[in-house]
Parts: sequence; C-alpha cells; structure tokens
Amino acid sequence: MRAESKKAMAKSPVFAIAGCLMVIGCAARADETAAVSRSTPDTRGSLYNAFELGIATGYTQGVGDVGDGVRSLTDSGGQGISAELDLGWRINPNWLVGVYGTTGWLSTGDLSGNARNNWTTSAGIQGTYHFLPGESSDPWVTLGTGWRAYFINRPEGRDARHGLEFARLQLGVDFAVQPGITISPYIGASTTVFLTQELAQATSFSDIQNRKVNVFLNAGVMGRFDVLGGNP
Repeated sequence: MRAESKKAMAKSPVFAIAGCLMVIGCAARADETAAVSRSTPDTRGSLYNAFELGIATGYTQGVGDVGDGVRSLTDSGGQGISAELDLGWRINPNWLVGVYGTTGWLSTGDLSGNARNNWTTSAGIQGTYHFLPGESSDPWVTLGTGWRAYFINRPEGRDARHGLEFARLQLGVDFAVQPGITISPYIGASTTVFLTQELAQATSFSDIQNRKVNVFLNAGVMGRFDVLGGNP
C-alpha cells in the first residue's frame, strides 16, 4: 500500500506540469487564425512605463543532489505549495524588468530523518518578454537570477542552506480580464547551487563540498496588475 502511495506521489508532479503545458499550448493557438490584432492603441499604450504587480501561487518541488555528505533535495523534501510576489517596470508593451520573491512549504522526504517540515525561499532580478501584448491571450517568457535558501526544521533546531539561483525560467500565457489585469497559468524551473550550510547543532556555516546543480520545479497561476502606465 505504501509503495502504491509513493508511485502516485511521484507521478503527480508530472501530471501537474503536463496539465499546465496543455493549457498554455491551447491558449497560444487560440488566436493563431486571427489576421489582424485585436488589441487597441489604448490597451497597448497603457502598458508603457507601467508599474506591474504579480501575485502567484502553485506547486513546487526540489530535485537533485546538493553535495558531498548532504542529503539530496529528493530525499530531504517532497512536493509542496509556493507563493510568489513580482514587482516590475513595464518599459514598453513587450519588455518588463523587475524583482521577484518566492517562498514554499515542502513536505518531508522518505529519508528526511526527524524533520518536521521544509521551507525554501528565493529572491532576485528578472526580465520578461511578452509576445502579444494587449491581446486577449499573450504568451510570455521570463528569465531571472538570484539567491535561494532552504530550511529543514527539526526538534533540535534548523538546518539551513544558502546558494545561488543562477537561472530561473518561467513560461506562461496572460489572459486578459480587463485592461491592466490578467490571469496567467505558468510552468517553470530554477537551477540552483547551494554554497554553504549550517546544521541544527552547529554554531556557524560551513562550505558544501563538491557542489551539485539541482532544480526546483514549479507550476501555478499568477495574477498581474499594471498601473500608472501611459502613452510613449
């Protein structure tokens, strides 16, 4: 029974990501036959020099090895839920630059020992390109880089790891709700290298030896709000 449960949990991230891919793919094809853009000058104009706020929630999970003598992300943590806050400047309808912050709660893995729960957080800078700004559906891609921390809470204290989130990729489609407001399903992945760690009973951080590249997967839904924009 336990083996069947593990198999089901292992498959659920695949189903979640596949479902988001299908939604994004269908959205991208929805306007494929349109010969003329449905966006109006006013819709696009409001995206120049706009301040953009993005709020997201969804699924997250870390996978991969960390380094010598350190349990892998797969062993120490399982699937979890995430939250994200983005702040940005919409330079023009196509381009946005800004900052991001995320947090995630992860279930404990099979080899996590006496861990109660795991947490992860990240922050950094990012840029987004919108392919069809002002349309009813607008595919986009985001690339960012920053810092990531990972915490394992135990009865005797907390294990902490810190490192670089050197490449963060997200793909999604904005669906217009009304001018300046969109809802966007997305998928993404972040590559991370953890540099240091502090164990629960240690008094200082130590370097992680033979560091490995690991990945945090995510998928969810984001709301975007553009304000204070105007014509170029």
